[in-house]
Amino acid sequence: MKVQTRLSIYSSSVFGLIFLILSAFIYLSYGKYARDTVYDALKKTSEITAFFFLEEDELNKEEFAQVRRQFDRLVTNYNYQVYTETDQIAFGTDRLHVSHPLLERIRNEESLNFSEPDFFCHGIYYEDNQGNFVVITRESKEIITNQMRMLITLLIGSFLGGMIVIILLNRWLASVAYRPFRRAIREVNDLSTQNLDVQIELPTEKDELYDLIATFNTQLARIAEMVAIQKNFARYVSHEFKTPLAAMLGNLEVLTIKQRSPEEYERMTHKLIDEIYQLENILNTLSIISDLKKDNDVAARIRIDELLWEIIARVGKKYPSVPVDMNLEIDSNDEEKLWISLNRTQLAMALTNIIENAAKYSAGKPVLLRLDLIDDQLSLEIRDHGIGIPQDQLKSVCKPLYRAGNTGSIQGSGIGLSIALRILERLNLRFEIESHEGTGTRVTILF
Repeated sequence: MKVQTRLSIYSSSVFGLIFLILSAFIYLSYGKYARDTVYDALKKTSEITAFFFLEEDELNKEEFAQVRRQFDRLVTNYNYQVYTETDQIAFGTDRLHVSHPLLERIRNEESLNFSEPDFFCHGIYYEDNQGNFVVITRESKEIITNQMRMLITLLIGSFLGGMIVIILLNRWLASVAYRPFRRAIREVNDLSTQNLDVQIELPTEKDELYDLIATFNTQLARIAEMVAIQKNFARYVSHEFKTPLAAMLGNLEVLTIKQRSPEEYERMTHKLIDEIYQLENILNTLSIISDLKKDNDVAARIRIDELLWEIIARVGKKYPSVPVDMNLEIDSNDEEKLWISLNRTQLAMALTNIIENAAKYSAGKPVLLRLDLIDDQLSLEIRDHGIGIPQDQLKSVCKPLYRAGNTGSIQGSGIGLSIALRILERLNLRFEIESHEGTGTRVTILF
């Protein structure tokens, strides 16, 4: 069952339950009010009846005439009886008789409301100079019964009509309320692995649906990134493994053409070992990028400038034509701030990859490293003046196996920078990358 239908059923059921409770309250309240009204009228009628029949000898003609008018106006439509002390009917109809226990109860309580199968009744005990009497008046239940039937009919009709209206209204409201959900579902159904970069349109109101779609868009972006990584990974593996494997196969084929000297076999063996090491390095790199957290090296207290000099020396051997300089903008009084406690292996790997990238894409221009204190916080700036990164691709270069479109024929896999940035994130180091195409790149790391 759809949520829209379920919500409509729930809200209609709640309305029906509330309406039934209110209807029962109205029905019972009106019934009590009607009975109380009848009993109040019967009490007045009983008093006027007693006054009319038992006080005539004590009133003059004018006073009695006034009592008669009230009697004619109020009592003529009522069934009344006046009982003597011996339970005999002195005045009124004799069609209905009241039992002796009930008459005694009226004499004891002096005023009593009671009911008979077809009548509402009220009795009073009236003391007079002619004796003590019980006056009983009755009102047919038919009028009240008809009113209650009319009321229950109206309530049932209102309930049925109201339920029809509320069900239709709930369906319409649910349809309007779930329109953004249906639109989002259509957009999700239109997605495929070929258009994962598309984002679901966010609603204008920042409600639960907004949060849901925003979360989905975030996950969709991650999935799109992973799909791109998988495609690049296949190309990377195909390219990187093909070269050493082809070299190994070629060398082995050449080696088997004819008999070789021991020196040639030894030289060929070293070449194959180098190719195998290259394959091993590729596999190690992939292992690191797939699960960096398996590195169990512990943090150590290191001096950052000494580590940088070691890295500069290694990069200089790999890129001898690119000068790599370092400026130390820290006073001797702040020399203690050069000591940090981090995982040395991971930090060295990250900084080496970043500095190698700077040298690789510097177009032969110098690379500058600058150590400084910013707001009493150690800062490392790595700047090159090379080809730079296009602004629309700057965010993507952090992804594994991604390379900017302007790298041209410069060899690379797109893994080094992604490893470096993952390491910096794991070490809780804040970093910032600024780049402009044609003017170079600057990476700032805050320790």
